Amino acid sequence: MYKWHVHSAIGRGRPVANDISRVADGIAASLRQFSISLSRSAEDGNANNRPAPSRSQRSTEAFNEARSLAPKPSRGIDARSLAAKPPQSFTIHRVDPHTSSPGYQGRGGSGGSRGFPGRGGRGGALGGRGGRGGRGRGRVSRGRGRGGAVKKPRDRAGQDILTVPLNDEEKAYLYNSECGFRAPYNPTTTSESLDRQGAAVIASPKGVNETLMYKMQVATRVGPAFEHAGKHLHNMTAGNGVAMFENPEQKAIAKKWKGSKSQIGSLPEQDKTKILNTWVGGQYQAPVAQKAGVLGQVETFLRRNATYLPEDARKLEAKLSTLLPTAAPVRPQAGKAKTAA
Repeated sequence: MYKWHVHSAIGRGRPVANDISRVADGIAASLRQFSISLSRSAEDGNANNRPAPSRSQRSTEAFNEARSLAPKPSRGIDARSLAAKPPQSFTIHRVDPHTSSPGYQGRGGSGGSRGFPGRGGRGGALGGRGGRGGRGRGRVSRGRGRGGAVKKPRDRAGQDILTVPLNDEEKAYLYNSECGFRAPYNPTTTSESLDRQGAAVIASPKGVNETLMYKMQVATRVGPAFEHAGKHLHNMTAGNGVAMFENPEQKAIAKKWKGSKSQIGSLPEQDKTKILNTWVGGQYQAPVAQKAGVLGQVETFLRRNATYLPEDARKLEAKLSTLLPTAAPVRPQAGKAKTAA
């Protein structure tokens, strides 16, 4: 009596929960129909003892019978319950095929890594659910055919690229491009460059020369023999520019003076001697000592210097007063005093 329910559940291959729900509804409907048939047969057997039902009773029984035969709406599939507790009858394995594995044909029409091409969609080891792909050799859930040869992949632009093995030269180039190319060592630092760009430190006989070179650079604003990177970049990108002349005469004058070096006037010998004596010989003009008011000047300097505290300034002034000679008070002459009186 329930054969058609079971056959429908097994043959169509729908989700398990939906099929079980439909089978349960069918069995319940069959049981209700069987119960109604028994009640009718009992009523027919006892027709002589019971009065005939009225019209309203027959209508109510017909309505209840029709309502019991109507299938209940499916409750659907609870994805959370299925994910929390999967059925124990089977295990789902996900296989991600690789391009180097045999039987790989892409996502649209190929199967997993075991050579079982799917049937559209994602495919897998058990065969897909239908589509453009080939037909699997193993278990096929439902659909077209059970077997067949594996179809060759279609040639699509930009997808099928033949991998050509690299030779030794190409492999070496790829390795060097990632790790660096070998080149002979060419040192750029020489003793001459060090002499021109040394530090101005008087720690050796060469330090005196470096100090003089540094002072000459500061005075003339001419640095060592190297230019700024921005200037080189400007020369490479912009160059010297384009000159537009109004007449050929101006162009001839510019071409005449282009590339010619003009000599700047030199210093007189007296200035050269003074500079050399100051920078090289160390001959400086000594400061003039103040004969009077030394403590007053020291007090003024100490007030301007924030590193001296008032207590330290008083100690320094006391020390200087003991070192400086005491000046005798100046007395006015008698004649000038009487004249003033």
